[in-house]
Amino acid sequence: MQDIVKGWLKRFGIGDGKEDADPEKHSMEEAANRNLSSTFIEHQLDCDQLAELFSDSQINVENPNISNGLSSQDAADRLKRDGRNALTPPKEISSWKLLVRQFMNMFWVLLIAAGVLSLITYFLDTSVPLNLYVALVLFVIVVVMCLISFFEEKKARNVVRGFQNLLPTSCSVIRDGREHTISAEELVVGDLAFVRNGSRVPADVRLLVTNGLKLETSSITGEAEPIEFTNEAAPSNVGVFESHNVAFNGSFCVDGEGIGIVVRVADRTIIGQIASLTTDQKEHKSSLEVEVAKFVRFISILALTMGAIIFLVGAVVNKFQNLLYVFINGFLVIIVANVPQGLPATLTSQLTIIARRMAKKNVFLKKLDIIEAFGAATIIASDKTGTLTKNVMTVTDLWYNHQYMSGRPDIKQRTLMTKKNVTSVLELYDAPLPDMLAVMTVCNKAAVEATLTKVRKMSVRVKSAQMLWTPPSTASSKDHPLSLKGVPTGRDEPAGTIGHQGSIETSKRKNIRGNPSEVAMLRYAAEMVDIHYLRDLHDIVFEIPFNSKRKWHLVITKKTNGSTSSHDTATYTLMMKGAPEVLIAMCSTLATDSGEIELDEYQKLDFQDAYMHFGNEGRRVIGFVKKTFTAPADTRFTMDEGNYPQSGLCFLGMAAIMDPPRDDTAQAIQDCRQAGVKVFMVTGDHPTTAAAIARQIGLIGHAEKVQRFGRQQISVDVIEADESDYAIVHGESIATLSPKQWDVLLAKRSIVFARTTPEHKLLIVEECQKRGEIVAVTGDGVNDAPALKRADIGVAMGLCGSDVAKQAADIILMDDNFASIVKGIEEGRLLFDNLKKTIAYTLTHLGPEVVPVLMNFALGFPVGLSSLQILSIDLGSELPPSISLAYETSERDIMRKPPRKRNARLVGWSLLAYSYLFAGSIISIGCALAYLSVYWHYGIKTGDLLYSSSDHWIVGAKNFTSSEGRIFVEDEQIRIAAEGCAAFHITLVMSQVFHLWMCTTRRVSFFRHGITSMVSVFAVIIEALLVNLFAYTPGVQYLMGTSAPPSHIWYYCVGTGLCLWIFGEGRKFFIRRYPMNPIVKIFKW
Repeated sequence: MQDIVKGWLKRFGIGDGKEDADPEKHSMEEAANRNLSSTFIEHQLDCDQLAELFSDSQINVENPNISNGLSSQDAADRLKRDGRNALTPPKEISSWKLLVRQFMNMFWVLLIAAGVLSLITYFLDTSVPLNLYVALVLFVIVVVMCLISFFEEKKARNVVRGFQNLLPTSCSVIRDGREHTISAEELVVGDLAFVRNGSRVPADVRLLVTNGLKLETSSITGEAEPIEFTNEAAPSNVGVFESHNVAFNGSFCVDGEGIGIVVRVADRTIIGQIASLTTDQKEHKSSLEVEVAKFVRFISILALTMGAIIFLVGAVVNKFQNLLYVFINGFLVIIVANVPQGLPATLTSQLTIIARRMAKKNVFLKKLDIIEAFGAATIIASDKTGTLTKNVMTVTDLWYNHQYMSGRPDIKQRTLMTKKNVTSVLELYDAPLPDMLAVMTVCNKAAVEATLTKVRKMSVRVKSAQMLWTPPSTASSKDHPLSLKGVPTGRDEPAGTIGHQGSIETSKRKNIRGNPSEVAMLRYAAEMVDIHYLRDLHDIVFEIPFNSKRKWHLVITKKTNGSTSSHDTATYTLMMKGAPEVLIAMCSTLATDSGEIELDEYQKLDFQDAYMHFGNEGRRVIGFVKKTFTAPADTRFTMDEGNYPQSGLCFLGMAAIMDPPRDDTAQAIQDCRQAGVKVFMVTGDHPTTAAAIARQIGLIGHAEKVQRFGRQQISVDVIEADESDYAIVHGESIATLSPKQWDVLLAKRSIVFARTTPEHKLLIVEECQKRGEIVAVTGDGVNDAPALKRADIGVAMGLCGSDVAKQAADIILMDDNFASIVKGIEEGRLLFDNLKKTIAYTLTHLGPEVVPVLMNFALGFPVGLSSLQILSIDLGSELPPSISLAYETSERDIMRKPPRKRNARLVGWSLLAYSYLFAGSIISIGCALAYLSVYWHYGIKTGDLLYSSSDHWIVGAKNFTSSEGRIFVEDEQIRIAAEGCAAFHITLVMSQVFHLWMCTTRRVSFFRHGITSMVSVFAVIIEALLVNLFAYTPGVQYLMGTSAPPSHIWYYCVGTGLCLWIFGEGRKFFIRRYPMNPIVKIFKW
């Protein structure tokens, strides 16, 4: 006993112990230290040992119900010493810090920088107020967007509140030898607490006595199926999660009751440790945020470097005179030209568009920029229940009369009606199916909501042609079949009547509550019969509920023979359901369509084959037994006397129950494989059940291969020895895997992790991330919250997901469908492609905006673009086409190529080379030629313009004499310079119109892809209207410093655009034909 206590103390850090310094064991030690169950030993102690360990609780070992419990004074002292039984709230960032952090987002830093530069430009030259207006508009946009982000993030920072909602507000305890009802927060370690039906467990409680106790532990395990709990001590090799003698904080009692001793409270409970795993994790930036930050850094360095160089060159050319003019039109204009002011607004608009599109596909994005990371996901670690499956326990198969029956009952009815063309529905079914349905309905504790029951009874009165059964009066269903009263004829019924199909539709709408397996059986029966009428016909006089020892549920119903004498006999019907292997041992006959036959060895072998068949498929198998007998009408059946039939029963058949896969899951798995995305199933279910579902959805291979794993409980050696591309891993082995074993395991294409706990799931995510994987995790329960928080993309279920899971996740699936995840991945990839297209399109016009500044300061040419023109292009003309690229459809191979690598850049060197060197150079040359052609039009040669800007082409200019002797006065110079600016402006913008169509695809020819979005057409129209506004409208001309240019400059627009098309189509051709060529890769972005 002393060794046990010392070990228990040591687990909490009390006592001495040496750490293993072996670095090779670091990974396994880290996993072990975070093992939620590692601090528990109480589940391995019996009542005597618990009474000794918790001596102050004064436990009565013989009868814990009459224990004295803690004294009130002792409880008060412990409460003062240990604190209240409540989870510690996380350290929340203050509101003002949260608000300031919004402004540090690189999206908005970009706009703030542009606004500051515009403001500086205004103060240095107040004669142009438009710079002030631009700055104010930029600042307003930033403030509004940051405020929106602030309030959205503030609403989402409520993870622990979701945990608190799982905890009860009050509980019953034994103190001072009496039962008291206290606040759950006043509970202390050592309290004797009651666990009763319909209440939540207030702390981690080691059970001392139980009476049919069943707990729903989805908050810990993630599986909604209730588990029967016991008070028996677990063997030393069994963990606390498998011991089923510790009721965890937040679990819900669905049946029975129990008394236990509180062993953990507050943050040291399992639910508290899960909350800690969730809230202790650091916030991680999205990949898009990181990419934008790197891009802004690059642009900033480029702009400052280029601006400084141009300023120095301009200062030298101007002989260090008029430095203010040089600073404004050199340094500041270069920086403004290099900063894509419209890009942040474009990116935000594209993200908003994607978010709206995803919402229509039942995918809600809590963080807009997370969808980009979704497209890069390389692994999806998916929960089984509710994501890959329907989260509805369903009767999928029956076995009776030596035959299998699969599918839904209404489908069977239609098939049989067509085949036999008879009117009585029940007569279509072979015996003993009617008896099996009767046992499913009557020997069943699931309940139908009262409101729906009234609706159902009303429908019976409205139409007498409902399916109502009369039960048999003897054991032979052949001699006394269940019959229908007022069954419909084979004729069509008039509209508005309630007939057979109406009965089925009504049953589908039933809201049935209870044990999921019993609910499944009752729903199955309700599809075929009126369960209310059937239950009313059977008066239950005796019942023995199911427990894990007996493994069966028994009811006895009574039907009198019409005599009222106390000496008369009555006909009783015994109905049982439970474990088939237990029930078959109690039977002597087997029901068939030709009556009862002796249950010989051949029949038992046939039964065994069917039972193993269902078991190997991971289904839960329920057997059904029935026996009709006579006994005195006043018989009182009791368990102690055993005065009811316990042998010689008749075995009717079996039902296979499971949570079936969703209809479109298998196709979604296949789509993931084509896209190069691995899918891992992470579930708390048994390996056999998990493997069966994995086989059905195509996640793992054939049954004969999988069984080699599953039967072994998946030891590590089996995993490494197998040569196939999938594996099944038991949760107990996860913490013991070495780094090399993780390498071998995670190299497989598909993995099923079974019997996992929250820390297992978190460890799986971390091990994947250590190997460079981008992990998307799905989950719906509290147990999934740590992994959802840690994953690159956390995906919570919207329908059945807990508030905790939704708050910890980045994305919420509103339909809980795995197929929606695949849609999200496709949208993420499309977003990444479209963002690349947008950036390539946007950056291309930056180079041509810098060229006229270089010509002005380095060569003394007249100004080609003013700062106002640059801003009008960036924030006006270029915005609609940039945003329109968000509406582009995906290229055909987007889901047939592997995910991009983690180190793949959104803005790589190849994209920069394309935008600045290739496409940018083509447009720069076209714009420069269009600009110079204006001067050529007036007989001014290029050489005449060299170094003429200091004395000419401005207000107060000297007369300019060309090399041909023609003299241009001040007004003529200003008009020609304004026409040159307009020519440069028009050619730049209209060349981008052609370039836009080239950017709609990255590999596929535009002529093959075509115009897939009318948004782009409207964007081009808007762009053309804006350029005409800036270049040809008189009032705007004055502000912009432009004038209507000669009409011939439009030829340069078309010529530049055609050159872009030839270059773009040629580039795509070589990318398709020679994708691995090193030279071609330079042009591939």
